[in-house]
Amino acid sequence: MRRIKIIIVPMLIALIVLMNVPHTFSYDKSTIPYNIKIGLFFDKTAKSTLLLESQSSFKVGVFQQDEFINLFDLDENKILLRKDKFYIGQGLSFTEYTGAINEQVNISNIEGPYHIQVGQSFTSYSEAYNFLNSLNIGSVNSYLSYEKEWKVFSGLYLTESSANEEANKINANYGYETKVIQPSTTRVQVINEKGNTIFMYDSSDELYFTGKDYRGNTPIVNVEGNNYRGAITAKRLSNSDMTIINKLPLEEYLYGVVPGEMPASWPIEALKAQAVAARGFALTNFNKYKQFDFNLCSTTNSQVYKGYTGEHPNTNMAVDETRSKVITYNGTLVEPYYHSNSGGHTEDSENIWSSQLSYIRGVEDKFSLDAPNSTWSVSFTKDEIKNRLANHNIFIGDILDMKITSISDNGRVLSLVVYGTDGQEIMEKQKSRTVLGLKSSWFSINSNNSTNNESQLMVINGTTSKEESINLTSKHVITADGIYEINNPQRSSIFNGKEYRSIDEEVIENISDTFVLYGKGFGHGLGMSQYGAKKMAELNYKYDEILTHYYTGVKVE
Repeated sequence: MRRIKIIIVPMLIALIVLMNVPHTFSYDKSTIPYNIKIGLFFDKTAKSTLLLESQSSFKVGVFQQDEFINLFDLDENKILLRKDKFYIGQGLSFTEYTGAINEQVNISNIEGPYHIQVGQSFTSYSEAYNFLNSLNIGSVNSYLSYEKEWKVFSGLYLTESSANEEANKINANYGYETKVIQPSTTRVQVINEKGNTIFMYDSSDELYFTGKDYRGNTPIVNVEGNNYRGAITAKRLSNSDMTIINKLPLEEYLYGVVPGEMPASWPIEALKAQAVAARGFALTNFNKYKQFDFNLCSTTNSQVYKGYTGEHPNTNMAVDETRSKVITYNGTLVEPYYHSNSGGHTEDSENIWSSQLSYIRGVEDKFSLDAPNSTWSVSFTKDEIKNRLANHNIFIGDILDMKITSISDNGRVLSLVVYGTDGQEIMEKQKSRTVLGLKSSWFSINSNNSTNNESQLMVINGTTSKEESINLTSKHVITADGIYEINNPQRSSIFNGKEYRSIDEEVIENISDTFVLYGKGFGHGLGMSQYGAKKMAELNYKYDEILTHYYTGVKVE
């Protein structure tokens, strides 16, 4: 058993270190990808149905390398994508139906995932389209389907038997070869505004929808109210609704990122510094969401991406004027961390995360002073602290006190101890900020609680005639029954010659129930301070000077 422990512990330590090592790449401009895939909805936000709109109509195609290859035009300006499942509704208002499905179900507006293939498969869109137009099978709705080759499907049947019955009728009455198509875990249906199925595809083939040029404007696709450049696809991954992905050129992605991370009204050199930092983040985190088949998401878990809707001429200019510019350290592309306000000094990487990065060193930052959140304060009652700990599954009873036990050379809290009636919690590095919901980990605590976090008693030293503070924890008292250690001084009493009074009454009766935290800065404090960059730009510093101030020993190239 001991041998197993000796082997496992180093492995765990190595794993933890690796998990916190930032992404770095040897820099070669020619290897910078042209396109990037951004997850708009996935995992818990994945979609059962998705509404897409275009200014005119859609192109449907695939990407070969970086080029969009148009397969056909879809003469609709509003379409609904949905899983090949059971749905109830009409028009574009559908919800997934999860009730019982059997031969007795007779609800006219339920549509199902069983289909009929009519005729053979085709190698080209034009062949399949011509066959579809020549098809005469009565009133049954027919449409094209793409699953590595072109097919013509008919119907949305609830059961295999009902589909099989209709297939036999088509074969007998019209002479076409037919085959029942089973439900698929990867197939996606395309519905028009009237609620009719107009196309299907296997999402593993990655078919994309993009807007057609409209009066010389930038082709965009509207995804549930938000406009995006590039192309949109819906992929059905295992045990999930549809994952929605926006694929577009990396530089155009940055158009939608920079104004989401920094106000477009700020000076252009600050915006250019932000553009370079955002580009570096995108490249060094390029495979962060590989398991979902895209590169980055659109939220703060990656970088805020607002698409075409969020673009601004100023930030687009900042991206264009720094095209392909990145930050390197000793020839290696680095991940440029940034935050809102340093509070006057940035931090060393190992004091926030676990890895020591030579280019993320704490630097004095006077440019961040006298800006929003350069200083702040917040008050907590003991009950509020208790509740915040409980929200993170930390239970130490009623809160007695908090004490900062270690700070970095740059001023941020490395260790905060919270004392409770049922124990204590030691929060290291960013944990105190996370658990308490603070703006940064650079703070001090001011309260009327004991500075040593334990009950003390003021006594008069009979020899020197001066007051002294005695910490009662772990001290001993002599009683008629023997010597006892004081384990919980706040539950002890003292005798003043007339009456017994508790330590709380004698010593702590005037202690406040509130802790006031005085802090500096907003964010983790690593790398570039955005408000500092703003001030530097106002003082006529160029974007590369801003970046080399905040990132130690780097080049902008």
